[in-house]
Amino acid sequence: MQFFIAASLLAATASAASPVFNVSKFAASCAPHSSLCDYSFGVVQASAGESTPVDCSAQVVSDGSLPAVTDGTCKDSSRTWTITKNDDGGFTLTVSQAVTPSTNLKGTFVAPASDISKEDTGASSQEKYIGSTDFGLASA
Repeated sequence: MQFFIAASLLAATASAASPVFNVSKFAASCAPHSSLCDYSFGVVQASAGESTPVDCSAQVVSDGSLPAVTDGTCKDSSRTWTITKNDDGGFTLTVSQAVTPSTNLKGTFVAPASDISKEDTGASSQEKYIGSTDFGLASA
């Protein structure tokens, strides 16, 4: 009986830790001497057995710092995404997909400030994401 309880708890913990979405080739950077910043990545729904990532991207006007994104879209998909700036200087990526008209499947990834570099190029400076390019999004 104790073995069954331990196995059940382990299985519950493992499934709770499984990502909702998997992101690949994540990139975020601002162009030198420009007011444009780009975000791009691929995403698959981890539990649906998808193997071909859906392409998601946005080009946003900024002062050189990686900006928030409130209306990110993915090509040929109903998935949407946002970037929320965190108080520590990092950001949170959230990907959403409608499951029913009133329910969304959401996954999040928090990038700490240490994953963002700032490069000075003369009269301007730009931020760039330097963290892992492939990661899972935990249930939100």
